[in-house]
Amino acid sequence: MTTVESIQEEILRPLQKHKQLTVKEAEEISLGLIDALCDSYCQDEATLQYLSTFFTPQLYQDLLDERNLNKWCGYPMCSRSPERIRDPFGVDDNTKRFLWENNPYAYLSIYCSKFHFRCSQFFQVQLSDESLFARTGIHLINQPSQEREQLNEKYGVTLFEQLLREKASEDDMKSLIAGLRRLGIKNDNDNGTKNGDDQFETDLSKWLSDIKIVEHEDPKLLGDLENDG
Repeated sequence: MTTVESIQEEILRPLQKHKQLTVKEAEEISLGLIDALCDSYCQDEATLQYLSTFFTPQLYQDLLDERNLNKWCGYPMCSRSPERIRDPFGVDDNTKRFLWENNPYAYLSIYCSKFHFRCSQFFQVQLSDESLFARTGIHLINQPSQEREQLNEKYGVTLFEQLLREKASEDDMKSLIAGLRRLGIKNDNDNGTKNGDDQFETDLSKWLSDIKIVEHEDPKLLGDLENDG
């Protein structure tokens, strides 16, 4: 299990002597993050949000690929396997791309459920493209709270689970769907239709219900919601 403390001690501790990372040091952190998370999962939401300040969309994609090789659900909060295990070397890149674009259930070869697919999508589209070595002070452990807050505002993300908890009413759900569409996240093959909206709203309502049930029973199980296809 990966925690904020384990990342700081195992990856960041040797790099505390200066505020500006070199390209080589940034690469070391990137490799360390992938190594830490390729066959593990985040202890809690705070850990994943902390890690988001180090990720670029491409680095996160690299992590998804590594987790898939190790047969872990792509979403770093999860400790389960993808719903459909496939040999990652069994097809070439063009075939993979074709299947991903044309098979509405292709995500199940990478994620345990549609919910974690959406969580991962939402996480990735918010990540900054700025190179890690350009994120001054991002790696410092003992940092004034105001500076850390500024870095979190600039590079951090909101998790999909958190957004769902905040958008519980029907009106909020509709605005959430519209906002997700603007980010390029939409229901499979919905083409902006009312049926697509209805299905998306059904999915969101179910996931919100699942989150509430899980939180009531045991917050530690948040990464292991039941399969929803």
